[in-house]
Amino acid sequence: YTMLEKIKKIAKYVLNSLTIINALIIGLDPIWNIPYADKTTATITVLMAVISTYLLGDKAVKKVNNKNAE
Repeated sequence: YTMLEKIKKIAKYVLNSLTIINALIIGLDPIWNIPYADKTTATITVLMAVISTYLLGDKAVKKVNNKNAE
């Protein structure tokens, strides 16, 4: 694996983990009244959006580069 592939793989795992954590906070907040749950989930959502944008942007660049190589 190249360094970029390793970063991409780690980013996917982090994104999946953040998604699970976010869902747990959203689901458990009404039961446990978790302090700052709304701010925490908003922050996690922003992080997820940034990571997703990176992954999609990388995919788009590769796709364009492959078309140009043909």
